[in-house]
Amino acid sequence: MKNRGVIVLVALVPFLVLILVGMTVTVPFVAVGPGATADTLGKYEGKPVITVSGHAVRKPSGELMLTTVSLNDGLNLFEALGFWLSGDHQIAPREEYFPPTQTRKQTDEASREQFVGSEASATVAALQYLSIPTAPGVDSVQVKGPSDGKLQPQDVITAVDGKRITAVADIAADVSAHAPGSTVTLTVAREGATIRVPIVLGARSDDRSKGMLGIEVGPVPADSKLDIGFDVQDIGGPSAGLMLALGLVDMLGPTDLAGGKTIAGTGEISEDGTVSPIGGITHKLLGARRKGATVFLVPDQNCAEAKTDVPKGLELVRVKSLTDAVSSLALVRAGKPAPAC
Repeated sequence: MKNRGVIVLVALVPFLVLILVGMTVTVPFVAVGPGATADTLGKYEGKPVITVSGHAVRKPSGELMLTTVSLNDGLNLFEALGFWLSGDHQIAPREEYFPPTQTRKQTDEASREQFVGSEASATVAALQYLSIPTAPGVDSVQVKGPSDGKLQPQDVITAVDGKRITAVADIAADVSAHAPGSTVTLTVAREGATIRVPIVLGARSDDRSKGMLGIEVGPVPADSKLDIGFDVQDIGGPSAGLMLALGLVDMLGPTDLAGGKTIAGTGEISEDGTVSPIGGITHKLLGARRKGATVFLVPDQNCAEAKTDVPKGLELVRVKSLTDAVSSLALVRAGKPAPAC
């Protein structure tokens, strides 16, 4: 009996070690699955996703839902196995989502910057689709940069040191002609008023002999009274662009795009309205269907992958541009076939 007890104990030791390792050792994988959704016509975590002032806004019906994927990091062996067995998640090498050359904070910041860029592109794409005039101005302001606290997103820049600005490229060209440390005065239209803003220039990272403002420039609403804001704090990446643009077109335009339906979608958007592919499409389809979506707008280049795993009851509509998306939604509202994947 004594020998049998020793044998059992010896046999248990490797098992207990395996349990301990499985619970404490982090594996170099992440679990990718359906993420949060947000109705661009409504609220996210109690706050409106899109706010507009200085322009008439319609009250749309239905939902235009942006979709995301979830990333579960820092998994132990048993957690990774549990996500894999769930059938809702894919286990992928961590380095595919978190480059080893960057810290987690740097990766998160880069993802957030991509989202802010998608907001700017979505704004321009929507305004141009609606033929609302745009002008050269400020897309975003670098934190702790030369313009921090002096310029604001959507400021219209009309002149640099009295020289009139007629195109976005004029801003960088005129500022770069000055040395770092020198002061330039910008004429800015903001909320219906014209102000003059002196700024001490910093140095460009690619050429330390040239000055820079520390802003991203691009087309912004030409009417400085028109203010467009977004408030989706915990979402990153560029893939919400299409749905943000559609939300703006719905709110500012004459047509109810969703027509009372729950429409979901994804896709990076450029300022000219072109829709580009994104990652995690099958996870986004599942997340959208769980939230009640019956139609999903799929970037053309994601269609092949999307068709491999379509949740029951979800119609896939293929889009190549913002114009495509608006036209396809008109067909959906009319009960007619829309371009399919």
